[in-house]
Amino acid sequence: MIGKRTRRHFLRGMGAGVAALPFLRLVETSYAQDAGEALPQRFIGVYHPHGIAAELFTMRDSDSETNFDLGYADCPLQPFDDAATYGKSYKDRIVAIEGLDLLSDTNGHNSAGTILTGSRIVGGTGGIPENSSVDQFLAVENNLGDPTLVTSVALAVGNKELSGRETLSFGTGGVPISKIIDPGLAFDFLFKQAVVGSDPAAQAAAARQQQLGLSLIDFVRGDVQRLRARVGPFETQKLDQHLDALRSLEKKVQALGTPSSCTPPARPSAFPELERYNGGEPYFDAITDAHIDLLGLAMGCDITRFATLCLGDLSYANNPLGLPEDNHGGMAHTYSASALGYEGRPVGNGGDPATWQLLAKFNRYIYGKVARLMQRLDEGGILDSTLIVASSDMGNPAAHDTRDVPTVLAGGANGKIQMGRRIKFRTDCPLGTDCDKTGDDYLTQPNNQLLVSIVQAFGVDTDDFGRQPLYANSSGPLPGL
Repeated sequence: MIGKRTRRHFLRGMGAGVAALPFLRLVETSYAQDAGEALPQRFIGVYHPHGIAAELFTMRDSDSETNFDLGYADCPLQPFDDAATYGKSYKDRIVAIEGLDLLSDTNGHNSAGTILTGSRIVGGTGGIPENSSVDQFLAVENNLGDPTLVTSVALAVGNKELSGRETLSFGTGGVPISKIIDPGLAFDFLFKQAVVGSDPAAQAAAARQQQLGLSLIDFVRGDVQRLRARVGPFETQKLDQHLDALRSLEKKVQALGTPSSCTPPARPSAFPELERYNGGEPYFDAITDAHIDLLGLAMGCDITRFATLCLGDLSYANNPLGLPEDNHGGMAHTYSASALGYEGRPVGNGGDPATWQLLAKFNRYIYGKVARLMQRLDEGGILDSTLIVASSDMGNPAAHDTRDVPTVLAGGANGKIQMGRRIKFRTDCPLGTDCDKTGDDYLTQPNNQLLVSIVQAFGVDTDDFGRQPLYANSSGPLPGL
């Protein structure tokens, strides 16, 4: 068996341009699987607005960490156990976490930028975090995105705004990464450089190449030969072994046909409108599905390994969920929480269950989109090597509270995180205290610790991530994960 170190040498010797070819990436992935190696890890961060109906999201009294029900009435997490819709149950591929705090120092609506950065937002409304997000830290600063054609991609539904308010992905110094809201442009960004497509000239060139009997390995052999002078005899021998293995795999793939997971998709049709407040809302559901399908295919073809997706709501008349036309004012702000939704603090009227059900319907819609993404990744054979992190900018949306944010991990992360679990941390605010987030009475769990665990799962040696006034709030992995 040829080990991981030699495979890395092989790809390095082939050169960045050649290694970026998606078919070669596919063959390399197949080779890794045949050799019993772990597939490259992938990361997708998903943001959704409007927080959570805590009363219906929380673990039932009869639940345990590994034995829990998602089929009870109005459960927001139900899509993860819906084999009829998504082809199989993904209940064993999620971790639902309660009790995380974003430790944001601003209103919940301005706090999306804290989810993957672990930083407070500088500048208030429209401000930005102080450091990069996990996806950029891994893909760019630690070069984990280098082997693919697209280092990372940021997609969004309806909103191009670049600030801490509705952005997940930030570069060094908290610089926002531009978001693509048009699925057609997302297709161009991800696939135009990677596939032959429908361009007649490109197709003719590909046909001529086939007629000349040039296999992929023959095509790149010239580059490999030029690199022989740079390596010693041992590496040359290993290089030949890799080329032989790749030729064998290429013939096998050609005999079976191109895997459906890597068939170039058609460019999505143009949508009449794309932006929020400009008539785009009725198309958001279809735009979301288009983004998810493109992202799943791009990940499966190893065009990119790092992505973020910012989802929108369904604020328009006669939306398919029957939600108020103004999701923000008519659903999120009307959420009347019980003591659970207020972190254990007494609530005079006990909350209004009708408002929980309304918000939970939207939450269930969002998790249905995450389940669709899991289905697409599963079709490409990469779900178990992918980590999805889905979260919101607040817990209780009526209070704009960044405590107890709903967090769902999904996929597999190559076994680095044990899936099929529910984890619940303390969410209450002790009576007689003001729950100052820098005081001794602050006992909930910092979201930063989840970020530390993610970074460590990707092989980066660090004990802290993000910036908080108290170092203890930004250091150490999440207990029990």
